[in-house]
Amino acid sequence: MTEKKSINCWIISSGLIGCENQCIGLAEELNFNYEIKKINPGKILSITAPFGMPRKVKNFIEPWPKFIIGAGRKTVPYMKYLKSKLKGDIFTIFLQDPKIKTNNFDFVWAPLHDEIKGANTFSTLLSPGRISQDLITKEVTKWSDKFSTLPKPFLTILIGGKTKAFNFNKEECFYILETISRSIQDGWTPLISISRRTPKFLKNEIKNIVKNKPHYFYDNSGENPYYAFLGVSNIALVTPDSVNMVSETITANLSTYIFDLKCRSKRINKFIAKLEEENFIKKINGKINKFHFKKSNATREIADHLAKLI
Repeated sequence: MTEKKSINCWIISSGLIGCENQCIGLAEELNFNYEIKKINPGKILSITAPFGMPRKVKNFIEPWPKFIIGAGRKTVPYMKYLKSKLKGDIFTIFLQDPKIKTNNFDFVWAPLHDEIKGANTFSTLLSPGRISQDLITKEVTKWSDKFSTLPKPFLTILIGGKTKAFNFNKEECFYILETISRSIQDGWTPLISISRRTPKFLKNEIKNIVKNKPHYFYDNSGENPYYAFLGVSNIALVTPDSVNMVSETITANLSTYIFDLKCRSKRINKFIAKLEEENFIKKINGKINKFHFKKSNATREIADHLAKLI
């Protein structure tokens, strides 16, 4: 790894881990020396974002950065604030659909399924994130004692939860449970991570299925072995409610199966259809086997494109 450049970068974070990890991943890929600046918008700005602008932000003080990276609706007013204050002395990088004109930023990345157009935009099929060989190797080493007592082969199972696009009704929960149970019967050792959005019923029933079987279950308490899961597994079984989660298993070079859940979002349906078309994913239907696909790393693609601009 090359030595970090002496470039000061701020990551503007509203506390959403998925958004923050996208920004961190890009900053690390660009080899920036970054600092995370947490924001705490009031009620009005929280509602009106991406519109509006804070009058002053206590933790935004000199020395000013050369770059700022943000993701998520609530970070937009703060990025506009810094740009109005520092003008050409700062380069603003926004990840995702900003919901306002892209010329409010120096650069905008958005996923292909958002169909964002502009002279300063760039799109990829997968989302950026923190996946790197260095990180995964470090995490696998850190968690090796925990996994050394478990029989192989491992199957990473990532369970999300209810969103505007996905319902996770009882019928779908039973389908998820049956699929997990069948994978264990087929000889897989499940490494399971659930979300804070995972329905309580589903969480409890998964625990019942695995309690007398070799497994690892992460339920959002204590340290998260997520990246270690990706490092010790060759195959992942993922709920499709999180574009980031699906993107990360693919970026980590895992053969990725998704649970076939009903989706009410045209955008996400378009994303899933394109992934299937490109053979990045398969919908789970019977036996789980490793399959080959073209390697892809959106974080690196975005960083390579940005390197030409900055």
